[in-house]
Amino acid sequence: MQSDMKSIIQAAVAEAVEKTLGRQMELQERQLELLGKIAQFLGIESGSAHAASAPKRAPVPPPASKRIPAPAPASTPKRTPSVPVRKYVRPEAAPKPTRAGPAPQKSRGRPRAAGRTATAAAPSASPSPEAPVSFAVGQEVRYKQGRGAFNAKVKAVDEKAKTVTVERVSDGKQVVRPFDKVTPA
Repeated sequence: MQSDMKSIIQAAVAEAVEKTLGRQMELQERQLELLGKIAQFLGIESGSAHAASAPKRAPVPPPASKRIPAPAPASTPKRTPSVPVRKYVRPEAAPKPTRAGPAPQKSRGRPRAAGRTATAAAPSASPSPEAPVSFAVGQEVRYKQGRGAFNAKVKAVDEKAKTVTVERVSDGKQVVRPFDKVTPA
């Protein structure tokens, strides 16, 4: 029973392989005919090209994993010593003309003073940089959020966390902001 199934499967596989390879051979023969016509049109001898290319395709080497490495004969060197070996050199590797003095270090990002405004720099210029700003509930203030500044009223003050809860005048949204982002209006 099992041998019958095995022989049936082998026959089916052999038939499918033969059918597929037959089509491939027909296509290759047609391609050779067309290449011969093209070569004849261009004035190239197709016989010599076919003879030179046919032996290259015929032997199929086994995969590298199944090859047995042949020992290299020690008596015949691979390269003759008279031929110098030259590594690839990038064209950019040529030395560039130097300027007088050391090159300046390139910094990335925004310069340190660029983000500071006059109001943010003012408290650090004062003798007491930790001068507490007191806010009263109901006081009109202006606060910064993202790229904009908004008018608001103080709703609550948390001295311990140094935050102020404010309500925007424009839309009534309540926001908690740190003391340094809120200024009296």
